[in-house]
Amino acid sequence: MVVQRQLLQAVATSVLTATYGAAQAARPFVTDDARIVDKCQIETYYKEQRTYSGSEYWFLPACNTAYAGLPFNFEITAGGNRIEGEKSTVLQAKFLLKTLETNGAGYALSLGTFGGEPYFNTIGSRSFFDDRVVVHGNLGSFRDTGGTWGYGAEVLLWAPRVYGIFESYGQHRETPTYHYGFRFWILPDHFQLDMTQGNQTGAGNRRFYTVGLRFLFP
Repeated sequence: MVVQRQLLQAVATSVLTATYGAAQAARPFVTDDARIVDKCQIETYYKEQRTYSGSEYWFLPACNTAYAGLPFNFEITAGGNRIEGEKSTVLQAKFLLKTLETNGAGYALSLGTFGGEPYFNTIGSRSFFDDRVVVHGNLGSFRDTGGTWGYGAEVLLWAPRVYGIFESYGQHRETPTYHYGFRFWILPDHFQLDMTQGNQTGAGNRRFYTVGLRFLFP
């Protein structure tokens, strides 16, 4: 089913991206970044796709286990989505292997399940020009549906509120998807609005649009 294949492709590369600090690679990215959230956050977004007469809705809360009072320091995501009445659950743990510092590199690993299918994702990020440009790369796989990849860049356009993003991601035997848009901090580091457009190449008119919100707990 086209909807299911595209859904798995998007989630395979990154179910959820969560960040902290000056430059943040969460919504609207699909490609994940080598950061974890400091406390807790909620991401939610709406997606409209032109290849079928329907829409998607995602709700993805996440928390740092240390903030929740546990003797660990990794990020847990427990959420889900709905596509025309069909619901799926997302569960993910994300581990920071090396902290991403200004003008440095960071690494992370995520393990999870989407709709009952396990996956993993390896993540690398690199900061340039004092965090004005941050690039990300992912390699991963679903247990049954194969390997996934993604790369992207976020660029500070108007400090501290406006970022531009561009990324490409895909799955084994699927053509790449290109995705781009803007992130606007209504309240910097606390409340974000984003709008994007994307297209999967070589697959007819698979163009889509998203509008998302992100709330970071103080």
